[in-house]
Amino acid sequence: MLDPSFSRLAVVGVTLLIAFLAYASQYFLLYPHLSEPEYVFFNISVACIWITYARSIFTSPGSPPPTWTPADADLDNADAEDGNARAETRSMISRGAKWCRKCNAYKPPRCHHCKTCGVCVLRMDHHCPWTNNCVGWRNFPHFLRFLGYSAFTCCWLFCLLAERGWEVWVQRDLPSYMSPHTFPELCFLAVLLFTDLLVAFSLSLLFIRTLWSTGEGYTTIETWEQDRHNALVRQKRVRRQQFPYDVGIWDNLCSAFCGSSNIIGWFWPFSRTKEVGVEIKGSDGLKLKGGLEWEVNGYEGVNATWSPMDPDKGVWMGASAPMSVAAAVNDSGDSGDWAEGVRRRQKEDMERREGMSSRAPQDTTVTSPITSGRSSRVMIAPKWMNEEGETLADYGVDDDDEDVPLAELMRKRAGG
Repeated sequence: MLDPSFSRLAVVGVTLLIAFLAYASQYFLLYPHLSEPEYVFFNISVACIWITYARSIFTSPGSPPPTWTPADADLDNADAEDGNARAETRSMISRGAKWCRKCNAYKPPRCHHCKTCGVCVLRMDHHCPWTNNCVGWRNFPHFLRFLGYSAFTCCWLFCLLAERGWEVWVQRDLPSYMSPHTFPELCFLAVLLFTDLLVAFSLSLLFIRTLWSTGEGYTTIETWEQDRHNALVRQKRVRRQQFPYDVGIWDNLCSAFCGSSNIIGWFWPFSRTKEVGVEIKGSDGLKLKGGLEWEVNGYEGVNATWSPMDPDKGVWMGASAPMSVAAAVNDSGDSGDWAEGVRRRQKEDMERREGMSSRAPQDTTVTSPITSGRSSRVMIAPKWMNEEGETLADYGVDDDDEDVPLAELMRKRAGG
C-alpha cells in the first residue's frame, strides 16, 4: 500500500490520470469518431467520476461524538444458541464498545483509530492514500460510487480505443496516407490502450472485491480480521466465532449506504451524506443510530464484540499492577461470573506469555514493556499477515488501538 505521507501527491497523480484518460483521449484521438450521444454520455460518466472522487476526499468519514457513551444492551440474547439464531432474535442491536487510548474516549462497534488521521473512524473500511482520507461510515457510499463509475468508464474507454485499433488493423494493407490515423496518433493510441487496460483491470477488480465484501457485510478491515480468526481456528487456538454483522445481502448493502434502501440513490453522485447519530432503519423497521449502532444476526451474544479475542494480542498485567482486572470488574458492580471469566482470561494470558517467551526466537510477536513506577505491563504486538502480506497497520489502523485492558475499560465504566 502507498505510504500515506505521499497521499497529497497521490491525489494529484489520480487527478492527472483522470484528465489524461478522459480528455486527452478525446481531444487527440476519439472526438471525430464519437457520435453525439456517445460524446455526451461519456462526458457525463466522467463528470460522475470527478464528483464522487471529490466527495470521497472532502467528506468526513465520521467520528464518534465526544460525549458519546455506550448504552447497555436491553435485549435478551438467550435465543442465540450454538450458532442457530431463532427468528425472534433476528433484529438485535450491538451496542458494545471499546476504549480508545489515543482519543481517551469510547469507540462504538466497528470503529477503529486511524494512525494517519489521528481520530477514531466509524465503520472504518481503510485509510485510502489515493483520496488522502479515511473511508468510513459517511463517505463509503461516495467511495464505492467512485470505484464503480471509474471502472465502468475505463472499460467503456477501452472499448472505444480497441475499436480504433481494430480499424487500423483492418486497413493495415492500405498505403500509410490512407490510414485512419497518423503515426503519432498510433503511438498515442498504444499508450492509451496499455494505460487504460491496466487502470480498468485494477479498478474493476477492486470494485468487485469491495462490492462482494459489502454484500457479505464486511469492511476491508473486517475481512482481514476474519482471515486472522480463521487462521487461529485452524490452529485450534480459539473457538469459532460467527461474524455478527452479516444480516443478509440486501440489508448489508442498505447498511453500507448509510441505511438507504433507494437503489437509484445508490448511483446518484449527489446523494445526501447522512450525519452521525441520525436515525436509520434496519430490517423489519428496526431503528438504529447511524454509525453508532449496528444490527447483528443473533448467532452470537448481543454484547459479543468483533474482532474476537486474539491470543497473540492479549495484555498481561503484572502482579504489581495497581488494580487487577478482577478487582476492576467487581468494583464496577458486575457479577461474579464476569470476575471469574476475567480471572480465567488473565491466567490464560500469563500462561500464553510464558509459552511465547520459551519460543521467542521462532515467534512472530514482539513484546514491549511499559513501566510506570512499581507497576509494569507488557503488550504483545501481533505480526500476523494475510496471504497478501498485509497487517492491520497497512489499512491505517493504529497498532495500539485494539484490545484495551478490561481493567481500564471497567474503571471508566465505573467512573473511576
